[in-house]
Amino acid sequence: MIELVLRYGPISRAELVQRTGLSSGSLTRITGPLVASGILAEGPAQPARIGRPTLPLEVVDDAARVLGIKVVSGRIYASLIGLGGIVHDTAEIAADTSSAETSADAIARLLAERFSTDGPEAIGVSLPATVDQVGNTRAAGYLGWDGGNVVSALQDATGLPCTAANDVYALTLAEHWFGQGRGTHNFVVLTVGSGVGSGAVVDDTTLSGHLGFAALLGRAWLSDGRNVGELLSTTPLLAQASAAAGRPLDVDDLLSDDPAIADVLDAAADGLGELVALAMIAYGPERVLIAGEGVPPFLAREAAIRRGIRRHTYEGDQLPELVLGAGLDFLDWARGGAALAIRHVLR
Repeated sequence: MIELVLRYGPISRAELVQRTGLSSGSLTRITGPLVASGILAEGPAQPARIGRPTLPLEVVDDAARVLGIKVVSGRIYASLIGLGGIVHDTAEIAADTSSAETSADAIARLLAERFSTDGPEAIGVSLPATVDQVGNTRAAGYLGWDGGNVVSALQDATGLPCTAANDVYALTLAEHWFGQGRGTHNFVVLTVGSGVGSGAVVDDTTLSGHLGFAALLGRAWLSDGRNVGELLSTTPLLAQASAAAGRPLDVDDLLSDDPAIADVLDAAADGLGELVALAMIAYGPERVLIAGEGVPPFLAREAAIRRGIRRHTYEGDQLPELVLGAGLDFLDWARGGAALAIRHVLR
């Protein structure tokens, strides 16, 4: 119930009845104690089409604080979030992230030095790895981890409830609740940058699979034989652009108007469009968010992305809304960790 109000609030009791199938009496018995305890609150009265004005329910942001963490190689990003999704504080530190244990120690120190007075009730960690339901990691090559369990290590170090998940999964959850996916039932996130990944929401449920990871697409192949990782990951994309331009390039050069570089990026954008089309076939999303540190070169290539989508869809297909998440950074990925922690607290 709280998750429904969180995702759709402020929301009237009548709409909650429609969404849950509960009777008005049952809904009142459930929401009454939540209002009395200060987790939910009644917002300002809203005019109703018929009868008395409604008092929509909303989550009280100050009812709890959670700490969201995004771990990257050598750095930790943290976002302190209220129960309603409002960001109250952020931090970024250099850290030894060479193992689950050293990462947990660094997060615990950050909690003690920066966030202890705010009293977060739980910690959620967003990792570039596959993570099972109890926190065991694998495929953590970006971090250099050989297994490990950051959840148990962090619980031992802080005494707080902790949870962890793949970073694309966590970002998808947070964007569905608080960001670009809010209000949708079917929503997809595609990420480009160090790697290529995807997360999906189907019928309001964020998908993770029994192994605990969002789709890692770097080893996938497009219909014309191009490898997704070699086409869209930043390092091989930069190598292709350098070869086309006849000189070494850095990431900023991908934003230039050099025609040779533009041809490489247009081809990559077309391939990105095919990934969107595949997401349409698999999940039927209302909206697709393209995010990650590799997004900037594609901001001026939405037309090329849409051409790639149309080449792999049928005439008359309703295309999803396309959002290029240029403003998202690692603190937004840390908010994904916070969404994990909120869900952990609520369940």
